[in-house]
Amino acid sequence: MKNDSQINNDKPIKIIGLTGGIASGKTVATDALRAAGFTVIDADETSRMLFARGTDGERSIMLAFPHAAHGGKLDRTALRKEIAVDSSARQKLNALTHPLIIEHIKNRISLSTPPVILSAPLLFESGLSALCDVTVCVYCPRKIRIDRLIRRDGISAADASAIIDAQLPDYERCTIADYTVRSDVDENTFTAEITALVDRLA
Repeated sequence: MKNDSQINNDKPIKIIGLTGGIASGKTVATDALRAAGFTVIDADETSRMLFARGTDGERSIMLAFPHAAHGGKLDRTALRKEIAVDSSARQKLNALTHPLIIEHIKNRISLSTPPVILSAPLLFESGLSALCDVTVCVYCPRKIRIDRLIRRDGISAADASAIIDAQLPDYERCTIADYTVRSDVDENTFTAEITALVDRLA
């Protein structure tokens, strides 16, 4: 992880990658950066749009995972639990969804004025980090993330742990990223720190 003294402002930074594990606080960071005036392209939002109810994207997932389709709709909770414990199912889903998401994001970037914040939970796993000039990771301790998932999604601690474990480990994500910002502080402090860092980078 770099520090402020290592920020090289001589090289223009066009795309800043923002990542973090599920329930780490990445959405809070994304909202704060948008409020600060930055252009944000969010991979989660892109995915929700491409695979929303009634879209060709949703139908393609139901065809690939027919047991997760009920009443003509995709049971997203069941699918999320399945890919958390079945790596082959996770790879199958990623192979189906990632190319479409990446293509859409590339098109969005080409139409945007830099700097652009590219927010993606699977920034490194999907290969989206290759589009970025610099990357920032939001870190939050595992226990807090589990508690957030239990409250947010109404799931068990075991299910929350499985979902977290299905993603890149925190230590690895933080090691790969150029910068890390902790979110286990009060929200105002966190959003001020992430906004100040991105402002300096940009």
